[in-house]
Amino acid sequence: MPVRAFLFLLLGVVFAAGQGTDAAQRLNPESRRLLENLKPATATPRPVAKPTAKSSPAPAAGDEPLPPPRASTPFPIAYTPAARPDHRHVVALDIGHTVQQHGSTSARGEGEFYFNQRIVRQLATRLSRSTTIFPYVINPDGAKIGLVDRAREAAGQGAELFLSIHHDAAVDKYLETWDPASNGHPQKFSDRFHGYGAFMSMKNRQPEASLLFARLLGTAMQAQGFDFSPHHSEPVRGENRPIIDPKHGVYQYDDLIVLKNAPMPAALLECGVIINRTEELQLKQPEVQTRIVEAAATAIESFFAPR
Repeated sequence: MPVRAFLFLLLGVVFAAGQGTDAAQRLNPESRRLLENLKPATATPRPVAKPTAKSSPAPAAGDEPLPPPRASTPFPIAYTPAARPDHRHVVALDIGHTVQQHGSTSARGEGEFYFNQRIVRQLATRLSRSTTIFPYVINPDGAKIGLVDRAREAAGQGAELFLSIHHDAAVDKYLETWDPASNGHPQKFSDRFHGYGAFMSMKNRQPEASLLFARLLGTAMQAQGFDFSPHHSEPVRGENRPIIDPKHGVYQYDDLIVLKNAPMPAALLECGVIINRTEELQLKQPEVQTRIVEAAATAIESFFAPR
């Protein structure tokens, strides 16, 4: 589908799903106003589907109560969008985590950073051939770097869009143990959840554009055959992230540091769940990685398409 047609189709349907009463009440007032302003006048709200027992089990009786949200303010990062002679838009591609602090651990013991790095390297190669996008990779070798420093680096390059690539896990209560190599070195896994998730922050300087980009990511992932995983919305400690757009798989996570501090529109993509034993193997397949890369590239190019 041509990029312009893709974006037009998205904008025509993206708000039709509406929000369920429970989910809407969990959004902050800015989010509710934004959604109401963006809904077409003819849109008919539909209830949000409740997660299945398999995808998002009910919290156990012994779960700790949820902590109150922490107030925080983004750092004032100086920013001027780049103006390249070739008129290509600079897009910052952030490899989540580092070599030493690799994030989640997959069901077979591989650090999340390496999954993220593979996708970003391929995405940068794909976008380097674009006539409209100039990719800039943040921390390509996984050195030590602060979360706010990632946003500062993107700003220093004049990036007009920020995408952080990650791979997903689940809270400890769902983890089980197995010995994948039968060598006495057990690993943690959970086969309960699978799929992608897109995240945005209403504390970003450009929340409307960030929400649009996250929706583009979700739409493009679904077009490539990936499912949305709603498990981060479960009301337990470590989760409780409201789903701002259930149709396209977008979470609101206001205090996600790289997103709220990025002075340009920003989103984070969880490509899949690497503690799921089946999905971990799928995410290592070149064909699956190519589909993720193409989804991200399509979303980025669509973001800059003429409206």
